[in-house]
Amino acid sequence: MLVLIGGRSGVPAIAGVLQFLDQVDRIKFLLCIEEQYLQFQKNIEKVIKQERKNLVCDNETDVISVDPNKFDEVYIAAQKLCQGVEQLKYVNLSTVPQSMAFSVYSYVQEKYKDVLVFTVNTDQSQIIPLVFGKQPVAFNKQLTVENYVAMYGFNIFKKKLFHESNIEIIARYIVENIDISRKVLSVIRSNAGSGNSIKAPRGFRIHAEDFTKLRILNSELETFFKQLEVYSIIHKFEILNNIIKFRIETKENYAFLAGDWLEVFVYSSAKQCSFDSVEMGVEIDNYRGEIDVFCLNSANAMICECKTGGKLDADDLSVLSSKAEKLGGNYCVKLFITSEGVVGEEFLNKARNNRVVVVSGNELIRMSNILGKEMQSPTYPRR
Repeated sequence: MLVLIGGRSGVPAIAGVLQFLDQVDRIKFLLCIEEQYLQFQKNIEKVIKQERKNLVCDNETDVISVDPNKFDEVYIAAQKLCQGVEQLKYVNLSTVPQSMAFSVYSYVQEKYKDVLVFTVNTDQSQIIPLVFGKQPVAFNKQLTVENYVAMYGFNIFKKKLFHESNIEIIARYIVENIDISRKVLSVIRSNAGSGNSIKAPRGFRIHAEDFTKLRILNSELETFFKQLEVYSIIHKFEILNNIIKFRIETKENYAFLAGDWLEVFVYSSAKQCSFDSVEMGVEIDNYRGEIDVFCLNSANAMICECKTGGKLDADDLSVLSSKAEKLGGNYCVKLFITSEGVVGEEFLNKARNNRVVVVSGNELIRMSNILGKEMQSPTYPRR
């Protein structure tokens, strides 16, 4: 197989290789002559060899860099790469400049009559044969989030794990009762000092009036707290003389109430979509910050930033965009998910400018449908 590399993402290149990986024993690379593409090639080779350890690729003879705008030089480079190759089965022309693609196409069509030349449609997760009468075919191989991150030269050094299905159930309960949830959880955060962490265990005493003045009925309030207790998020809940008492035993349980519930809900919703790989709380080496929910399907990535409590800040969009930039740029779909019911027009405009889809609290109940739609047919096409 001959693979061309010259675009802003390694996804089309690796998707094409994985599609036919079981049918080839050697892979050759023709790169645009810039350092970043050599790094792409190394990363892609690393991931591919994780899937197929005996695949041959000799960096001395199977990798050539060339000026993509010099038609003859590209032609000669392709000729050199294929010297001694009697049967070339596949050629992936995705993402490189047209002059480079045309040069390689003309060479392989002259030399190898049975070669399948193709490109990759990342938006629709398809291989597009550049042959009259041959129809597009869907991607047939899966990558993990770890594979994808490695393709960009990074490693995951930390991710959140949880093993109790109860935590997903209570996260869904919070979303199904989002109007009450927002109010109750904001009071708890305020009482705790508005931070995302507390010293646990810790007891809470909150006046019922702090909740009822937000137009929460006593019956609704009691039901909500009892649900939290049933699923062991809080303990020793009681209402006595208009004082609500309860304990939070662990920092993790408080973090859940302070905002992790939204990450858990989005993660759970993504799993329902049957994506190839979904991870939560991903931290990448040599990069500050966390990717709240990372989804991968048919080699296409989608990252989600989850925000609860507090005013929405345009800086949050910049942080999300900077994360995506390191993981494929516009090939990486970006979602900003907030518990807020109403999102201001100014924030939405900035999100559009950053090619970020905003999901408000009132839309959370449709989270699985939204994730599935954005993965399959994103609002802002991958390019």
